[in-house]
Amino acid sequence: MKKFFIGVLLVLVILAGIELFIHKDGKEHVVKKDEQLVNGQSQAQAVYGDAASGLKVGTKAPNFTLQTLSGETISLSELAGKKVILNFWATWCPPCREEMPAMERVYEQYSDSNVEIIAVNSTVGKETKEKAEEFVKELGLTFPIPLDTEGEVIKLYQIYGLPTSYFIDTNGIIHSIYFGPMDEAYMKEELTKMS
Repeated sequence: MKKFFIGVLLVLVILAGIELFIHKDGKEHVVKKDEQLVNGQSQAQAVYGDAASGLKVGTKAPNFTLQTLSGETISLSELAGKKVILNFWATWCPPCREEMPAMERVYEQYSDSNVEIIAVNSTVGKETKEKAEEFVKELGLTFPIPLDTEGEVIKLYQIYGLPTSYFIDTNGIIHSIYFGPMDEAYMKEELTKMS
């Protein structure tokens, strides 16, 4: 009986230690815009970093340079002056597949305006350039698809779930963040709100 109580006490101490380690700073990391969660999803708490990371709404989006499926080089900084939807996705992600047709429709509708969609493929692990090419061809996607073959941009933007999208205004400032598949109406609404 004494061993049982010692065992229970030991388990409780270990669990308390794990809880303390996970929440060591005691702060919640919540993505907010106008005092509300970006899209009401609590997943944002787990995804978001600290203010120094430059990944919060109202901060400058970190620059990156990647090669696209078509072999061109693209940098976020080259898109200054445009409204940008920066999307992170992979072919094995069903919600990514779900949102891609809506992204293509938005891209086609805004192709003559000051809007760009950049869909960064997480080309690491089992994901390959060939799989991304098949996916893009199957869905008839025409917006730029940069390949993050080293996972550097995924780390830079602290992406822990796919799809994740950043709406970046003409000054390179993060306007909003969306976790999960977006629909066409949401994308248009966010683009309208941005400067």
